[in-house]
Amino acid sequence: MLGLLGSIKVNILLVDADGVSLLQWTGRKLQELDHFVAGKTSYDRFHFYLEHHPKIPFVIVTDFIEEDFRTEQSVHVRGNDRTVLLQRRLAHLFRNTIYRTAKVIGRETTGRKDDRLLLTALTKPEIIDPWVNQILANRVSILAVTSASYVMEHFAQSMSLKAQPHLLIVNQESSSGLRQTYLQKGRVIFSRLTPAGVSRSDSFEALLVEQCDQTRKYLERIKQLPYDTMLEIHVFTAERFSEEPESVRDQLHYYYHWIDELKPRVRMELNSETALPGALHYSLARSMKKGGIPNVYAPLKVRRFAILRSTARYLYLTSVLLVVCMTIYISPSLLRINDELARETQMRELSQPLLVEYERLRETFPETPIPSGQMELVVSSYESIVEQVSNPRRTLNAISEALLESPELQLGSIAWQLEAKEAASTEQNIYGVVQSDAQRFQNALVSRNTVMVTRVQGVVEGASSYRNAREQILTFSRALEELVGVPVEAVNMPMDVSATALVTTVIDGRDTSGEFTLEFREDTLQ
Repeated sequence: MLGLLGSIKVNILLVDADGVSLLQWTGRKLQELDHFVAGKTSYDRFHFYLEHHPKIPFVIVTDFIEEDFRTEQSVHVRGNDRTVLLQRRLAHLFRNTIYRTAKVIGRETTGRKDDRLLLTALTKPEIIDPWVNQILANRVSILAVTSASYVMEHFAQSMSLKAQPHLLIVNQESSSGLRQTYLQKGRVIFSRLTPAGVSRSDSFEALLVEQCDQTRKYLERIKQLPYDTMLEIHVFTAERFSEEPESVRDQLHYYYHWIDELKPRVRMELNSETALPGALHYSLARSMKKGGIPNVYAPLKVRRFAILRSTARYLYLTSVLLVVCMTIYISPSLLRINDELARETQMRELSQPLLVEYERLRETFPETPIPSGQMELVVSSYESIVEQVSNPRRTLNAISEALLESPELQLGSIAWQLEAKEAASTEQNIYGVVQSDAQRFQNALVSRNTVMVTRVQGVVEGASSYRNAREQILTFSRALEELVGVPVEAVNMPMDVSATALVTTVIDGRDTSGEFTLEFREDTLQ
């Protein structure tokens, strides 16, 4: 309930007819810190406590008569339909409170086998709203809002009483009165509180018999308890009224649990050095020790800070687990790297004498005959040449993609040639020296003044006319120009008037072909 990596301390706000008790579970003991009554002085004192203890979450437990239990029958549905049905019934019965819940407690065994519904709510939310609002205003987590009835359900499980088909747990509290909680196989079906001083009975035993008999008759009337069924009753009280541990009268089987007989165990779980607290305090301590008090009535907006903090803790734990898993996963690699570093250090130590010998030999050799300036020129020239080496993959991809626009073109060849950029003739003769083409290319290569010339040759097949053939070539040229980013020049087109032009056709004019040549130039330093 507290979540992973959560604090073991939990504040319990017990709201009853006498006021509000602030209890704290420290992980082993339940102790009372303060007691409040409705009023500005108590609110200010409670606000002061919240400001100084913002990290301790709260559980709110109610023990007053304003709790309603309804049992109904409904058509059997499943999944989301059941959720919608329960929410609709709750909104209809308890529209004035947000502290409400519903669940299916079984099915009828005859007829159409309807679902049996249990709908409960705290019908007077204004009793706990001021305390809830103060807690949320200070951004303190509320883990749960529940009632003494549902604490008894959890308490019955901790006392190994959940298997009883018909069980009535009676708690005697000095402040709130006598609470009777009816359970079927460990689940709450009904609960009622008899305030102290309501009955005219002279003794606690007479009050107990009177109230249990009324509860039995009511359960028989609403058809939750079959007639002539023995009802098992476990009474938890601090008032010793009989020496007998159990008794039977009028189909009511009583088992008495005296708080003073539980004193050794209670002293370990309750921080009380004088008078023992009521049975509800003992139930709360037992429930907290067995795993915590589950939420029953708190909606999401009341539990929002608890949900956010729980999510943050789970995310933190997940990150820690990921770090641990990654550490375990890469630990072999880390060990291998450490081993390789150790071997590298060992090799460096072994090679150190060889390096010393190498330096001694190098000093005995004469200096290199190549001057440093020429060596720098050679290195820079090599770097210039390497930078102008281009990979034709991008050009081939562009040609392939452009061919999709003109499917009737058939390429015959693709040729690349590195050439020098055009230079003016005056630059060649400015010093009276005419350079050859080879010298111009070498100078251009060293000075990074070259272009890559790509020539694409092919034939148009199956065109209906030379105009159509030319249009396909122009479409291919435009697409290629967009892809390579430089102008594409048509060197040879069908029907060109030249000695090398090739024209073929058939008589009916339906099959023509013409050779074409396209050329584009790309700067090698792009």
